[in-house]
Amino acid sequence: MFKQLKLVAGQVYRSKIKTPSFWVTVLSPLLFPVVILILSFIIGKTTSDSPANLAIVDNPVLVQTLKSGKLLDAKLSEVADVETAKKKIIDGKIDGYLVKSDDKYTLVTSTDGTTKFNETTVKTVLSQIDLAEKAAQLNLSAEDLVILQTPADLTMKTLSAKGESSGGDSKNWANYMISVIVSVFIFILLMAYTQMVAQEISNEKSSRIMETLLAATSAKVQYYGKILGVTLLVLTHILFYIVLGLVASLVLKGNETVKSVLKMVNGVDLNFLVFAILMILVSIPAYLFLTAIIASLVNDQSQVQQAVSPIVYLSMIGYMSSVITSSIPNNIIARVLSYLPFISSTFMPSRLATEVSSYSDAYIALALQAVALVLVAKFGENIYAKNVLSYSDEKIFKQFIRNLRNK
Repeated sequence: MFKQLKLVAGQVYRSKIKTPSFWVTVLSPLLFPVVILILSFIIGKTTSDSPANLAIVDNPVLVQTLKSGKLLDAKLSEVADVETAKKKIIDGKIDGYLVKSDDKYTLVTSTDGTTKFNETTVKTVLSQIDLAEKAAQLNLSAEDLVILQTPADLTMKTLSAKGESSGGDSKNWANYMISVIVSVFIFILLMAYTQMVAQEISNEKSSRIMETLLAATSAKVQYYGKILGVTLLVLTHILFYIVLGLVASLVLKGNETVKSVLKMVNGVDLNFLVFAILMILVSIPAYLFLTAIIASLVNDQSQVQQAVSPIVYLSMIGYMSSVITSSIPNNIIARVLSYLPFISSTFMPSRLATEVSSYSDAYIALALQAVALVLVAKFGENIYAKNVLSYSDEKIFKQFIRNLRNK
């Protein structure tokens, strides 16, 4: 049986990996990040590095303060009034002007200029100037001002049964982003490979090839062989992305977008990454077995989409639930859903990333998903064997219910 299983899996793997449709499936998700990289490169090359031209309206003291402290990365000039500043903006001579009235600042910028002002940076600089002026009024020294501006020294740690570990927003944000990527990645893989399994089985049924195949091998061998072959394609898909990511990180290490991605990855908890990978490797075959069971009820190509849709909807429930329950993470429904097989594959990573669930919770969910994988695989053996040679005109749902009753 093992030899036959190997032959079926190898045939599925070799026949699919040579097709353009497989490589379109692999490469199409990369289109968006590639476009982002190209756009960031073009924007970086075409954006002017020269500082913005900023005019200060009727305030020589402010001009002198900004120039002496080099607080803003801008070419500063002074204008007598607002009307003059507006005319200069329209003529393209300045990128914006700053006016102070009744201790309030107004920054007016040009809509046509390529150089923009960062509101947060300008506000911080002006706040520092105001603070220095108030300190002078209160007869505070420069040392006193430095002391007042020194932020609190805060170290973030997390506490578990294993002890304390360093943590904080950077780690949590990195883990959360990876959890989102894992959820989206699982969904993309499921969309592609459940469709592939369904197409494979429906092709063989509609063309009556299945009858020939079952004359040489058993339905059980075909059932497990197809899932094994498609799972190998999934692993090839993942491995391709890993290799491509490593190559891109080396070749494009100077790119700002790549730098930000690498910075995020450096903040990821390694244990979280291991769990995410294991969850992918366990949950996707489980979904493929579900697809094979339902696809065995399909008679022709027109029913493939109908068969795959419930699987796709099921894969979306976990991620959507994590978004909906994010404001009430300790709700009993949210806790139960995070352990529920098939839903937990996208729900638990997001809860683990935000430290609502512990690693012991995560691995319990992983174990339950592994048990569900085995049970679904065994459950589907008889249903697949009964239906691959059945050509009923009944709707798929009715056939499935009838199979459950007769099992």
